[in-house]
Amino acid sequence: MNIWLRMLLVAVAGGGGAVCRYLIELWLKNSPMGFATWVINSVGCFLIGLFGGWLINADCHWSQDMRTAFALLTMTGFCGGFSTFSSFTLDSVKYYEAGQFLVWVIFATMTLFVGLFGCALGYYLGKHL
Repeated sequence: MNIWLRMLLVAVAGGGGAVCRYLIELWLKNSPMGFATWVINSVGCFLIGLFGGWLINADCHWSQDMRTAFALLTMTGFCGGFSTFSSFTLDSVKYYEAGQFLVWVIFATMTLFVGLFGCALGYYLGKHL
């Protein structure tokens, strides 16, 4: 599968994920602050786990190109456009499953703390531009 087709699959599915995210935000616009994001991230985490787990354990006779296309459409594209938090959680699960417990703890901790710090710093700087 060539790179242009791969990028097209990611772009189309990523746009779909972003639109779904927006629709959920509209649907939950009157909910408490942060609730829509929590729902989106929780659903995104579930979906990327579902797609990743199915793809790894599926007893299907798909070609490697079909498996790649499915992963690009669902995980990289849709879930990436919907919630990048889902990618973080999948990586964390992979470290844990591989028995790399120290890497898992460091990766998860650093991602959360650096992400929160980076967001707070960016927010502060953005307010003062």
